[in-house]
Amino acid sequence: MPDPEYKKLLFLVVDDQFNVRRMVINFLRTFGYTRTAEAADGARALERLQLGDVGFVISDWNMPVMSGLDLLRAVRANERLASLPFLMVTAEVAEQTVAEAIEESVDGYVVKPFQAKTLVDKIEEVLDKRRSPDPMELTLRMGYDHLRQGNPRAALEQFELALELNPQSPRAMLAMGEASEELGDNERAVRFYQDALAVSSRFVRAHDRLAALYHKMGQGDKAVVQLAKAAKISPRNPRRQLDMGRILIEQGRTQEAARALNLAREAASGDASLATEVGELLLGAGLNMEAAEAFKSAVTLDPQKVHIYNRLGIAYRRQKLYGEAIEEYERALAVAPEDENLFFNLAVAHAEAGQRDQAVKALRAALDLREDFAEAQALLERLVP
Repeated sequence: MPDPEYKKLLFLVVDDQFNVRRMVINFLRTFGYTRTAEAADGARALERLQLGDVGFVISDWNMPVMSGLDLLRAVRANERLASLPFLMVTAEVAEQTVAEAIEESVDGYVVKPFQAKTLVDKIEEVLDKRRSPDPMELTLRMGYDHLRQGNPRAALEQFELALELNPQSPRAMLAMGEASEELGDNERAVRFYQDALAVSSRFVRAHDRLAALYHKMGQGDKAVVQLAKAAKISPRNPRRQLDMGRILIEQGRTQEAARALNLAREAASGDASLATEVGELLLGAGLNMEAAEAFKSAVTLDPQKVHIYNRLGIAYRRQKLYGEAIEEYERALAVAPEDENLFFNLAVAHAEAGQRDQAVKALRAALDLREDFAEAQALLERLVP
């Protein structure tokens, strides 16, 4: 039977299949975990978590709207929820799947199909570790508390203690690198990140930190190498692919950048903000066709975001696809009919397409909304001398 303290926890069970949620809840109740709530996808789970009473999350990996992995990322990124115990349920044990969950700081995972005791044993293992962390873990936590509070020297002292407790711990080495970096000692930070990777070559967080530091030091080629190594271990991390694409663009390696950014967009297929960010990077690099695809993904996910239509229109205009650009501006105006900037952009697209009368009409609509719209007035005077 579970520890009496554990019985007080409210367990949130997240799965898109009702029968699976019922099964997991029944398993929990069989072993004395009677306080439960449920959600059919990650987005609804995130809403439920805002109430602040959930003590443990059990989430399926593959779900519509928001996956379990995206839910985990959102939980860990939320300061109030970040320390919530999180158990992932997956139907596969592929190495890259496990790597993705681990790098997002999942507490544990169980593989379908599973028995009630398997689930409860894993839950209690997670809770026991949380209640009685080993000395090194406790020291690392104290160090990271100092780091978050802006005191890297105190953090470094704690991390040095952690490394003394376990001289072969890549996590302690990583922490030493992070504190050294905060203190401005980049060369020492590089050495600690490299030491962590020498002990554990598949430690993706160390690859990421080393890549970011190399980039900050102006060593873009080395940064790309580290990100590529991390991506090989955990290929479906969209932010990593995005960072790689950004650095490759800075180096003028646009086709390689396009491939990385496309992988980022595919890996975050439900994230409109990331798709928009991908589109902006591609547009800035002059990869207009690829940018249009990214903005199309973003606007499909979030059709109320007017600025995405604007950016999509620019990507089309740069390809001289004026009809497509005009269509996007008109769709945006259906959402925001009193946006004078949209009328102006529509006018520019009509003018570039040689459609003078339509351009004039759109400019006059923009000026009706804002009389002092200088750019619109100037374009109108060029079109109507």
